[in-house]
Amino acid sequence: MSQPFGAGVYNDAQDINKGALTDPGLARQRRTYPPTTVAGSPGTAVIGGYVEEKERDRDLQGRKKYETYSNILLNTSIVAAGVRYFLNLVAKPGWKFEPAEDTGRQAEAERYAELCSNMTTDMRTPWRRVVRRAAMYRYWGYSIQEWVAKVRDDGAIGFADIMPRPQHTIEKWDCDPDGEILGCVQLSPQDHREIYLPRPKLLYIVDDSLNDSPEGLGLFRHIAEASRRLKRFEQLEGYGFESDLRGIPVGRAPIAELDKAVERGDISESDKSSILQPLKTFLESHIRNPKLALLLDSMTYETQDEAQRPSSARQWDMELLKATSSTQAEIARTIDRLNREIARVLGVEQLLLGDNGVGSFAMAKEKSHNFALIIDSTLTELAEAFYDDFVTRIFLLNGWPLELRPTVKTDKLQYRSVEEVTTSLEQMARAGAVLDPEDPAIDEVRDLLGLSRPIKVLSAMDAALQSEEDVENDNDPDPE
Repeated sequence: MSQPFGAGVYNDAQDINKGALTDPGLARQRRTYPPTTVAGSPGTAVIGGYVEEKERDRDLQGRKKYETYSNILLNTSIVAAGVRYFLNLVAKPGWKFEPAEDTGRQAEAERYAELCSNMTTDMRTPWRRVVRRAAMYRYWGYSIQEWVAKVRDDGAIGFADIMPRPQHTIEKWDCDPDGEILGCVQLSPQDHREIYLPRPKLLYIVDDSLNDSPEGLGLFRHIAEASRRLKRFEQLEGYGFESDLRGIPVGRAPIAELDKAVERGDISESDKSSILQPLKTFLESHIRNPKLALLLDSMTYETQDEAQRPSSARQWDMELLKATSSTQAEIARTIDRLNREIARVLGVEQLLLGDNGVGSFAMAKEKSHNFALIIDSTLTELAEAFYDDFVTRIFLLNGWPLELRPTVKTDKLQYRSVEEVTTSLEQMARAGAVLDPEDPAIDEVRDLLGLSRPIKVLSAMDAALQSEEDVENDNDPDPE
């Protein structure tokens, strides 16, 4: 006979005999847990509101990590290009609020869906900017925005605005023992006050795929080390160009003759220093620039060898110690490899195709398709978050029935080639599916071509019917 739901009972003696763990103390700790209760605990400790981090890199701990991430975003070109590219594509698809189905109140469900859709266009911040900010959770690890309600002209309660709350301003987290987020504490950059932000007032989305921290784990963390090495190699490349990467400068001067002149009293020690100073300045400031030059005396030494040949060595000279090879090519390859490594993590490797003559159209198309799948996945997660934090909150504020909440969906991100569309329509027509002149596909093709839609001209019969309908409406005393 099967036990009822949630009525599991353990026998210590039997468990000790059957189980792999034979410690009597562990056996006594076993309890009967109903399926509706939580038995475990989250893996990330939040102590006093502060998240316990296992990070060992000091630049990636606490609020300092957001400064590091911000520097990566601002100063690493492939990161800036990839993030901008991602956000532009995320903001392109349209958003739809589809009425709840199978409720028996279809007209009412459609009205609520239309109201929710209208509310996205009735805020101070455009909806696409709200979507952009929310989508940054993929990079930072999480994103937070606060909504402010208002009473609309139609009497419904909507959102006046949805405003960002930057990650570096979030100081503490309020979590229950099960790890559920109840709110957070923001440290105001204006006056350094601690402001409590309750969870129901927030649009919050987190990337908790790799951990269960309230702050998540974003892509910026994965590229932090590569960005640091990239910055260092670019610095070395600059040093190499400035010093030509062929060695170090070597200067020659008749120092012994100058010392003798000082001993004879012909010149002073300060005069000697003044004579050598231009050469020293050049040696210390040999960075390439248009203003750096050196004028030297071309006089050679007058001593002669055993064959009575005069010396060809100049008393004053400047050259670089020659090296057999340069590491500049290796550094350039390392920089290129790091750029590709970062682009691969961000999913925008297609941006680098063709820069070195390598790649194909098929490869670019495949990588672009994969990136579009990433965009669609992100939009799906955003739609789920907006359903909970946008639609549900509006319904609760207005007291509307939750079972009539519309489903939040987005259009698929896809590039439509006019040639592909028209070719498909042509093939359909040859197969027998000829387009009707009133088919909306014709207008959509004109939209893709950037052409204006034709002005519809009523036929004589349609015009006559329209005129009769207008006369009837004019003669009807009560149109309602």
